[in-house]
Amino acid sequence: MTRAINSTVSRRAFLAGKWSGETSISRACLNNSGVYCQSCKEACDEHAISFKQLGAGMQLPVIISERCTQCRECIDSCPVDAITITPRQEVIYE
Repeated sequence: MTRAINSTVSRRAFLAGKWSGETSISRACLNNSGVYCQSCKEACDEHAISFKQLGAGMQLPVIISERCTQCRECIDSCPVDAITITPRQEVIYE
């Protein structure tokens, strides 16, 4: 059984792992400005971030949602705070 939540996850649900979220990378990412950065990829032990080649040497990060555990290591490593996790739902175990 799942129960939807609005915009935040309680501390208890977060610590118990009873939530899920969507990790996204905003246009503030340095790679969008042509600055080479792979801090998020280097910080990700789950290999949940890859880079898509766009031509002319420009690469943009892509989240592989099946691998992402929302551990926040990529968020902590991003020098411009371009990565966010948006809560989706709280999972209730019965």
